[in-house]
Amino acid sequence: MKLKFPMILRFPDVLRHRLDALHVAFAAAIKHTGYHSAYHGVFPVKVNQNEAVVQDMVRFGHEHDHGLEASSKPDLLTAMSCLLTRAKSGAYLVCNGYKDKDYVALTLAARGMGFSAVIVLEMEEELDIVVEQSRRLGVEPTIEQSRRLGVEPAIGVRAKLLTRLPGHFGSTAGKHGKFGILAERIYEVARKLKVLNKQHWLKLLHFHVDSMIPSTDIVFKAASEAAGIYCALVNDFGAEAMTTLDCGGRLGVDYDGTRSGNSDMPVAYGLEEYASSIVQAVRLKCDDNGVHPVLCMESGRAIASHHSMIILEALSAIPEPRDDSETTEQLHAKIHELATKQQPRAGGVAAGMSSSHALDIKKQGIEMYKLGKKLSKSVMADATIIYNYHMNLSVFSLVPDFWGIQQLLPMMPVSRLHERPTCMATLVDLKMDSDGKIEKFIGGAETLPLHSLDPAVGGHYVAVFLSSTYQEALSSKHNLFGGPSLVRVLGDDDGEFILDTVDLGPVTEELIGTMRYNVKEDIGGVIEERARKKQVWEMVGALVENGLNTMPYLVNYQPPPTA
Repeated sequence: MKLKFPMILRFPDVLRHRLDALHVAFAAAIKHTGYHSAYHGVFPVKVNQNEAVVQDMVRFGHEHDHGLEASSKPDLLTAMSCLLTRAKSGAYLVCNGYKDKDYVALTLAARGMGFSAVIVLEMEEELDIVVEQSRRLGVEPTIEQSRRLGVEPAIGVRAKLLTRLPGHFGSTAGKHGKFGILAERIYEVARKLKVLNKQHWLKLLHFHVDSMIPSTDIVFKAASEAAGIYCALVNDFGAEAMTTLDCGGRLGVDYDGTRSGNSDMPVAYGLEEYASSIVQAVRLKCDDNGVHPVLCMESGRAIASHHSMIILEALSAIPEPRDDSETTEQLHAKIHELATKQQPRAGGVAAGMSSSHALDIKKQGIEMYKLGKKLSKSVMADATIIYNYHMNLSVFSLVPDFWGIQQLLPMMPVSRLHERPTCMATLVDLKMDSDGKIEKFIGGAETLPLHSLDPAVGGHYVAVFLSSTYQEALSSKHNLFGGPSLVRVLGDDDGEFILDTVDLGPVTEELIGTMRYNVKEDIGGVIEERARKKQVWEMVGALVENGLNTMPYLVNYQPPPTA
């Protein structure tokens, strides 16, 4: 099978390494602090729903009892199927997200099948749904018990903490955040369960201060606040069956490599510092209360980001038109003319310089300053030409985070690595949309260094790194450009790489079909009818067939050389 661009290269060995490293970090922190419980992780399916990724995550996490987190009914069905085939029975299945009756019933069914499924309440009202569905499915003994599940729910509650964090990802945290239940209402949930004599249903407290926490002081503060609520539930509200504190998925990725923690881009810690902050905060709060809950983490971004890259193909490079048509010589001449136009009179003001003459000199000085700035920009433009590199890319389909939240991802050329790139470039995509351009890069740069295009030495390619979270799920079908080819790369014992699987991206027929067309009748049939009337079907038919059964990106494009 011939590889088609754009493509995603996946390296499962990196996924395994990141997962192992996280468990090692928590094991070391638990041992070092004398914490008397364990760590169990779950991978949020929403981060990357690709079957190979989820299956790999469960397979690599088998020895660690690493489970999955679902936030919707489709997520839950996916998680159940993957955990059934590869996970240990003790692996958690954490069920987050807003829930209806069907979602709750499906989670109870999962418990009936032997999954360690926990229903996490996002709203206080969801408790009523859990109670109703539990009775309907046979928690209470009835004469039809044998035909029902006969399982009790395990309930978690998502806490809305007061801890805030700065930046884009902090907008849904704090008292006015979108998710969770405030502490006083969580205690009301515990009271309701006590009235129902169901305190033992309450197994888990969950909190999530959104993604990309920049520093460990915020990590520590949030974990300490949540641990206080946990202790109150156990000691003051009778939730003695609680076993787990779920600290959410807040472990960030250092996208720009600075470890500064001064924005949404970098985080000022690694896995070890993060794990230590969580364990220390919980231990200090829980020691005096006589409880040490199991620590659960829903790390997705920090585990999956590193294991794949997007490879983009450059099609052509066109110099960016200059904003000003005046040459440096013309600007020099204008400045010289203004400088010599009004020579100071002998004796200055005392010799009769009028106020209007002084104002003219002031205006000319301001104009000379403006011309000087234009001259500076012109000289820089002469030294550095910016090229628009047209890429075989849809920004909406492959890097939607850049378009949606201005998330910057590391990028670099992966062709001609023995040569220094000399062209300053912006990346322009194929879409008929003005947003389809990448002109902001790591480090505040407005251009990316690339090589000049030279058809004689083959294609030119750019890699986008740390891109394996959310991008594939968020991808849109603007202009009906779809997803990329997927290539799975394994390493062998000799240090060589093996292409394990190669799957082409969705073809045009599939993409049109997602828009509710009957492709055979609405597209192929209509075109065929007109082409036969015009007696050109013999030519048109082959073209239509090829168009429907290939990826919509450009194929075999011959780039012109960069000037």
